[in-house]
Amino acid sequence: MKRITPWLVPIVQVLIAIGFILLVYAVSWFGQSYTFKATSYEPYDPFFGDYVYLEFDSLQGRQDVDSGTVYVSFKTDEAGFATIDRVSSRPFFGGTRAEYFDRQVFITDMSSYRVAEDEKAVIEGAKTFEVEVDVAPWGMVRAHDLRPITAETE
Repeated sequence: MKRITPWLVPIVQVLIAIGFILLVYAVSWFGQSYTFKATSYEPYDPFFGDYVYLEFDSLQGRQDVDSGTVYVSFKTDEAGFATIDRVSSRPFFGGTRAEYFDRQVFITDMSSYRVAEDEKAVIEGAKTFEVEVDVAPWGMVRAHDLRPITAETE
């Protein structure tokens, strides 16, 4: 027993770290993927460090719930972008936790996107984006792909 005791704590710590890593990727393995249309908070410089801060137009609008913590699920509209399917003040299976204030549903995990060094040149100066988000049945979300939407010229 004395031989195992010094190794027990590091082994448990490594197993917990592996569990967290698997949980992040399990969102993509078991979740459903949606494409959201987003705009940057800052129109002139969308970068603040390595992050782009995003606002989702499809998460705006009057909902029949009280302000505060809500749970939402999503569906895909005719244009192929995700919109709110269901909003409830009570948790439900498949619901993602969000905050609802002033006609805006705010999901903390979707509000910012970390930009990799090699992606900065591609999205620099863009104001509108497509964001791929995986939504797990247990409510976790994972944004994993950010693409700029170029304005169509006539």
